[in-house]
Amino acid sequence: MSQAVPPVLDGLDYIQPLGSGGYADVYLYEQQMPRMKVAVKVLKSEGLTVGIKQQFIDEANTMAQLADHPYIVQVFRAGTSEDGRPFLVMKYYPPPNLAQRARRERFSVEEVLRTGIQLASAVETAHRAGVIHRDIKPANVLVSQYGSPGLTDFGIAGIGGALEDLDDDIGVSVPWAPPEVLYGQSNGDARADVYALAATLWQLLVGRSPFEVPGGDNSAYALMPRIRSNPPPETERADVPASLERLLAQAMSKNPLARPATALELARSLQHIEQQERFSRTAIVVLDEEGHTASRPAAQSPDPTRLRHATPAPGSGRTMPPPPLGQPVIGGELSGGRGIPGSPAVSFTTGAQGPASSTVTGPQPGYQSGPSGARPDHASGPSPFDPVASGPRPSTTRGSDGHGQTSGRHGSGGPDRRLLVPAIAAGALALLLLIGGGIYLSTRGGGEPDPRTTTEAGGELAGTPVIASIANGEGDKVTIDMTMDGAQEGDTFQVKAVQTESQDPQPSEFESSVEVSAPSTEVGRATFPTNASPGTRVCAIARVARGEQTTRWSEPECVDVE
Repeated sequence: MSQAVPPVLDGLDYIQPLGSGGYADVYLYEQQMPRMKVAVKVLKSEGLTVGIKQQFIDEANTMAQLADHPYIVQVFRAGTSEDGRPFLVMKYYPPPNLAQRARRERFSVEEVLRTGIQLASAVETAHRAGVIHRDIKPANVLVSQYGSPGLTDFGIAGIGGALEDLDDDIGVSVPWAPPEVLYGQSNGDARADVYALAATLWQLLVGRSPFEVPGGDNSAYALMPRIRSNPPPETERADVPASLERLLAQAMSKNPLARPATALELARSLQHIEQQERFSRTAIVVLDEEGHTASRPAAQSPDPTRLRHATPAPGSGRTMPPPPLGQPVIGGELSGGRGIPGSPAVSFTTGAQGPASSTVTGPQPGYQSGPSGARPDHASGPSPFDPVASGPRPSTTRGSDGHGQTSGRHGSGGPDRRLLVPAIAAGALALLLLIGGGIYLSTRGGGEPDPRTTTEAGGELAGTPVIASIANGEGDKVTIDMTMDGAQEGDTFQVKAVQTESQDPQPSEFESSVEVSAPSTEVGRATFPTNASPGTRVCAIARVARGEQTTRWSEPECVDVE
């Protein structure tokens, strides 16, 4: 089908077509004043419905809202042409986009890390504005003349449940979409965008989408069962560090809770790998809670000789003297009242929770075809906060096609092993979060181990637990839900918690916290009484112990006490 005639637009001179998609054509124009080239996206007149028009308007508003970000394509204006077609005037990025480049060349590890951090900054910015992109893929990442990426095509992005109100079918790009979106379990959320971003980075390293089989059937219906059932494959590049392999596998986990919870967590993990590989540091560019630019390089080690004094919470009515150095500012005790100040974790053997079925039912619409490949979820890498140690890689079982493909039956994937932790049952857990003065000795970078990267003498256990949620409970309690892919009967979850005023707790803040272990029951929740004042913040990290082995500590999750 020939491309539609470009519209006549005031102040713009048509130059040439740039591309065409399902709903829109893109043209290159030259703006008369000030003179510069611009890209103009124009909706096609055929099949133009009220829902598609509204979607286009929402895209314009979304991109305008985010236009100041350096890694999001800027929208200059929008309108309707004389022949009734809506259009967007955007900043022009010359070809090639990332998809075109990936077909011709393999990206270096350093460029993939840099691009991933920059795009994660853009995605995090969108998420903080309440916007989920829902269609992150290499073709939607343009590149400026100076080499900076620009995320575009927010056409199916939505704020909250906005997409649920549209009657028209909203297509997704199958090769980079997570299974919960493909099979109708989710409209897409922050973790779905994290998955798509990881799949995009994987393609930059390999040259094809993760579940594409070279020379095989890569139609949408062939890809969908692979995406649901097969583990993400390794890149099989000798220069790709094991830490990056594990991070990409974690971010493409079938279980959304096993992925980095936010794009910011993914960006921090990529920064840590940059540090490990001794590459130049790439800044994370986001806005803080006050709307100021928080362009942050990889975390710097604080002065190891500096003491940081915790400030009493306002309105607490008392000031507590700091404890002696080396003692925890947060104590832990069991429900029976036996305190465990400064002691090792008290271990309670966990019970087994039955594996959750991974059989997914739901609509299987006719998506656009495309490519996509995998690694086991139980090997989902280390915490996004931790520099990822290079240990032995778990083996990947491969099917007859050489890409881990199981039988063609939908829903043939293995069980999704999860273990949820509570702590108020027989021998329940209670952490007393103490208000008041305390002294944390900042040792990061000063020769002492990072409490979230060290393991016990028994060695490191594969996998990373996830704090799925931390929230205010009834009364003065804080509740925490924890989970981990690959957890087994007999495993023990251990948790540390601190009261902090920091929006971004550092490892040193957890060093003096007591580890408290919790049994697992069907409740799936740990409850911590706290006497913290409203407005203060409680943060927690968790890990799993199996015999003498432990996983790394999870990414911190925080809640503001109400």
